[in-house]
Amino acid sequence: MAEFVQQSIEEMIPELEQMQRIGLFEKSETRKILKKRQAFEYKLRRKTKCKEDFLQYIQYEINVLAMVKHRREKLHHAFKRLEIEVSIMQRIHKLFRLVCNRFQYDVKLWLSHIQFAKAGNEKATVSRLFTRMLQVHNKKSELWILAAKWEFEENISPDNARSLMQRGLRFNPESKKLWLEYYRLELLYTDMLRKRKALLGIAENVKKDNDAIIEGKVAFVVYKNALESISGDVNFLLSFIPICKLFDFTQNQEEHMFQVLQDLYSNLPLTWDALAKRHLYQRYRGQPEKEGVTKKDEAECLQVYEEAVKAVPTAEMWSLYLKAVLMIRQWPGADKRREKRNRRALDLFDTAARENKVCEDLFRDWFELLEDLELSDRLVAVSELGTKQFPTSVSLWKQCLLLLIRSEVSEEELLSVFHLSQSNIPPKESWPLWHVILDFCIASKSTQLKDLFEKCVTLCREVCQPAKELYIQWTYLSTGIKPARKLYKRLSQAKPVSIDFYRKYIAIESAQEKTKMKLIRQAYDDAIQDYGSAEADLWLEYVKVEMFHPDGHPENTGQIHYRAIRALPGEVSQEFVRKYTLLQTGNLT
Repeated sequence: MAEFVQQSIEEMIPELEQMQRIGLFEKSETRKILKKRQAFEYKLRRKTKCKEDFLQYIQYEINVLAMVKHRREKLHHAFKRLEIEVSIMQRIHKLFRLVCNRFQYDVKLWLSHIQFAKAGNEKATVSRLFTRMLQVHNKKSELWILAAKWEFEENISPDNARSLMQRGLRFNPESKKLWLEYYRLELLYTDMLRKRKALLGIAENVKKDNDAIIEGKVAFVVYKNALESISGDVNFLLSFIPICKLFDFTQNQEEHMFQVLQDLYSNLPLTWDALAKRHLYQRYRGQPEKEGVTKKDEAECLQVYEEAVKAVPTAEMWSLYLKAVLMIRQWPGADKRREKRNRRALDLFDTAARENKVCEDLFRDWFELLEDLELSDRLVAVSELGTKQFPTSVSLWKQCLLLLIRSEVSEEELLSVFHLSQSNIPPKESWPLWHVILDFCIASKSTQLKDLFEKCVTLCREVCQPAKELYIQWTYLSTGIKPARKLYKRLSQAKPVSIDFYRKYIAIESAQEKTKMKLIRQAYDDAIQDYGSAEADLWLEYVKVEMFHPDGHPENTGQIHYRAIRALPGEVSQEFVRKYTLLQTGNLT
């Protein structure tokens, strides 16, 4: 092993001598570089190769290269670049090749090597690296796209980009993303040729072979082949339309896409949605919300939706219709036009509700619409309708409770609705509703609050843990420290208890004018008994209390450290030791 290392070191000596000869580095600096490289070379010759050793060596050489460039700029030297910079770059490339060949399934290594070659403007090297990487990772469509994008945009080689896309599709014929990006690539190439032709004049030296490309026929062939490879997917077909709209010479292709939608997928809501929105987007090329739309375009769009809900009367179709109406409502327009849009949205929600076609998410949009139009008298009725149609929806029940509170209903009526929600909602999901009702009872100083707390802390983990935190906080604020201590003693024995429950109680004890360290230590010991095997920060908090609290005992930190090391598992224990060391040296507060 030593002889191979020595051979590598001897090959580096001419490079270091040139650095020293032209004054870039002192003799002592070149010796340090040589010594460091020797250490890395020995690591690479070990029987078990480690990826981190290669990466550290590469990073060191990149740093040396950066230092050489910095020294050259400072001294205004441009001598011996071949012997110094090129030599270092070749060494880095060699190290990258070694690590990529040994750990060839790590994509990040390949991309790091490519990035280094890009930084050095080595275009031929980048092309070779992409080719080599894709031989190994030929099933990853995103890498084919990345390579083709580089060839097209940076290497200015559309032919190479097209070849990469075609090869990628041979390996991944069902990759939707690859087909879409290939279609986009062909359209970009067509657009580039058309602009070049316009600059050069009418058909000046334009080959007939390019006629099909200039007319967009190649891209259209890609689109048709894509539909043959992935058939029966309306979402895939719809994905081509936004790409098609980016160019001003693809109207015929867009017409064909919509015709295919009507012929093959006329029974699907997404088809009708696309056909309706076409009236909004065909004139404004994608941003009608900024320019506004004419009354005619808007009316034609809504007319298609009206036909759609009759032809495909599903909840999904109504949902798309309602979302479109809400979207149009936000666009610019005269006051009368906005009023008309608001009335239309309200009427449409009422119609959809009668048909029982309003989905859960749209109820939230309905609430926002009513609040925006200040129709608060209808909110409670709509909320009750939502909870009837979706009795297991936590968000709708929560909205209903909040609206009832805002409407200042009686406590009995509110609790009646709350209990009704509990009969429909799974206990594990019910804490948001408990939180609303407990907050209301705390604010109104309800006589039933304590009974609700006592019931709440006996429920499942998802409810009782946050309830205990709120219970002890309320008890302390309303009745003082002594009842809070009694409650802590009782609740801490009734498992499960969250770590935040212990922290809240510790914060309460720490806030007292006369702190009782015995109780604080006991609370930390209780918390450690439950969470000491997983929470390194809990041990650190205990250490900080002993170190910085006026009544703390810094001499106890050693014992806490020993207990933590024994309790915490490997990686968590190492993290604790690191933070504990920083704390001891004053670098962690």
